[in-house]
Amino acid sequence: MITIVGAGQVGRSLAQGLEVLGKSVRFARRQPELAQEVGLQRCAVGSDYVILSTPFMATGDVVPQLGLETGQVLIDATNPFGRGWPAGYNGADFASGGEFVQFLAPQAHVVKCFNVIGFEHMNKPQFPGGKPFMPVCGNQTQAKALAMNLATDLGLDAVDIGDISKAALLENMGLLWGALRDVEGSRDFAFSLLRS
Repeated sequence: MITIVGAGQVGRSLAQGLEVLGKSVRFARRQPELAQEVGLQRCAVGSDYVILSTPFMATGDVVPQLGLETGQVLIDATNPFGRGWPAGYNGADFASGGEFVQFLAPQAHVVKCFNVIGFEHMNKPQFPGGKPFMPVCGNQTQAKALAMNLATDLGLDAVDIGDISKAALLENMGLLWGALRDVEGSRDFAFSLLRS
């Protein structure tokens, strides 16, 4: 069972892709409404891994409620911009949102992934230039391998760029994606890594 925390556009796009891959998925929300939804409290217990897809502003409140177990993988798909800062977050203390999430869940293996592409293209994207680039970072090798395999299965070009201290680079790519969206007037694009 995979638990996706947050049932917005990113979470639902990833859920659709996971279900196509034959995975069992449920959503964790503050107020669950459907059969495949649960509350936030200890929703990580028994999950194979957890995907965090809430607005970043909610992370300070949400992550401590999840009941993440020692060594459990938490894939962080958030970006630290938008509608304000979460409780406990100070930009002077944390170089990135990913590092803040790891601070909130020190017992878990946090992996930053799925934050540099529009939700419309997270599941088997079709671009004439090839697979979209998906950088991945985290402190634990096996946790990163899990996230990279998932991204690869979803049709993305997953690349390990290092430990969680590299999360700021991914988040800046997220900002760049947003700026390009505004300039282009479209969400139908993605980054690509060209190799010779």
